[in-house]
Amino acid sequence: MILRRLLELSARLKDLPPSGYQPAFVTKIVRLSANGALRDVVPATGEKRGKREGLTVLVPRETPQRTVAVKPRLICDNANYVLGRQREKDTAARTAERHAAYVEIVDQCASSTGEPSVSAIREWLRAGGAAHLCASPLIEDDDELMFEVDGVRPTDLPSVRSFWAAHAGDYREGRCLVTGTTGAVVDRMPFPIKGIPEGQMSGTSLVSVNNPSGCSYGLEAALNSPIGADTAERVCNALNHLLGSERHSLRVGKSVFVYWTRTECDFDLWSLLSRPDAEHVGRLIASARSGLRVADLDPNDFYVLALSANASRIVVRDYQETTLGRLRASLGSWFDRLAIAGYSGETAEPVGIFRLSAALYREPRDIPAHVPTSLMRSAITGAPIPDYLLGLAVRRNQAMQGPFHEINRKRFLCEPRLALIKAIITQKENIPLEALNTSHPDPAYHCGRLLAALERIQRAALGDINATVVDRYYGAACASPGSILGGLVNDAQAHLGKLRKESRDYFHQLQLEEILGAIGPDFPRTLSLHRQGLFALGFYHQKAHDRAQAAAAKAAKEGASA
Repeated sequence: MILRRLLELSARLKDLPPSGYQPAFVTKIVRLSANGALRDVVPATGEKRGKREGLTVLVPRETPQRTVAVKPRLICDNANYVLGRQREKDTAARTAERHAAYVEIVDQCASSTGEPSVSAIREWLRAGGAAHLCASPLIEDDDELMFEVDGVRPTDLPSVRSFWAAHAGDYREGRCLVTGTTGAVVDRMPFPIKGIPEGQMSGTSLVSVNNPSGCSYGLEAALNSPIGADTAERVCNALNHLLGSERHSLRVGKSVFVYWTRTECDFDLWSLLSRPDAEHVGRLIASARSGLRVADLDPNDFYVLALSANASRIVVRDYQETTLGRLRASLGSWFDRLAIAGYSGETAEPVGIFRLSAALYREPRDIPAHVPTSLMRSAITGAPIPDYLLGLAVRRNQAMQGPFHEINRKRFLCEPRLALIKAIITQKENIPLEALNTSHPDPAYHCGRLLAALERIQRAALGDINATVVDRYYGAACASPGSILGGLVNDAQAHLGKLRKESRDYFHQLQLEEILGAIGPDFPRTLSLHRQGLFALGFYHQKAHDRAQAAAAKAAKEGASA
């Protein structure tokens, strides 16, 4: 089904490469005159790849991609094939064999097409131009060479393209599993797929069988799942097109996602899921809450594909088909589930897939492929967020001694992680948790509030200190509040007495009493994973509420003074 949808996409893409052509990074241009005389060699410029400068152009490429076999590329190739320049890893005989194969394919093209520019290259080769240029200091071993003849690039000519398309080689006959038609089928996919995280630099195979255990009925390689030659090329080009488009591809950790639609539309999914706009998200949430009728939804088919790499092969992590209308409805529900009060009391900015995934790990490079895939599936389909993500979030809270993350060696409350915890918890219980809920029925939530209140009391009495009760006891209090919180409440009495004596501050005492009343007569002895998530939310909500109240009081005081 995936290959079928990519084939349908290729039919409406206007800028796919011609048959047998692929983008290549050319570093040097050999310029000839019409009689085959060398004019000069100039560097190709316009792009940088590491320390190399060159230009990406569409040129003929062999199918399938060459490895150790001798397979010359038409006209545009490396110095080893074009000039017979020997590299350290090559033998003289092997280099001569490659150069002879290159000369032969140029000669065939010149004879078949009759193009003067190709004939000029043939004459230059016959006159020993390659041997002369091979020793030139202008050429480096890793150069990719392209020819121009009086300003004409032979590889751009229609007749040359037709020659190369017909020079496909021998294929077996078979029935294509994608189209159902009988004809030439490939034993290797024609072109590698580029842009897969942790895949090979030269590209990664989409369909590959290269061991006996994967073969059956005497069929080898990709013949185990026969795909027509033209279909295979179109599928590879369509997928490479998606991966090369910033609008249609999104990389998160070790995964990359691509999407497309049956008919062209201006909906930009990755912008919404990587850098969500608050206004756009607000409209989606309002639409989801209003409950649009199915008849009002956009019927345009929508496809999302999740990929990662395993050595030289592509791993299809997930594939979803839906409609644009249902997608918008699912996204509205997704952002609604993630909505949470910001640290200053206002609604937090909506978060994208990358920030949600990164909030679960110390470094973004640690994000495994399955985490963003699970989040993407939930966002697109409306499926519940898997519980294992709650475990990752709670474990990260424990490692950071609270729901924090570090930025430039400073700790801040991690809103994306807390939004994810809130979304997972509320999909099982219909209790408001977007902001502080003083009437929440679970004592675990109020235990988190209590720890936040105790830290505030400590700071009010002692000012800035090196390690607060949160720094010392968050992990233990979250897992076993019954063994920790009672002692901390007793320790806080001295701080409360100091506040009453020095500043007649009774607010903290009243707040502590209110929270203890919500917890009940006894602290929970231990908390399950679900309740540890509630503990983190209670802690965060109390701190956000206190910060918002302090800001409002300060603003009111400044207004009165003015």
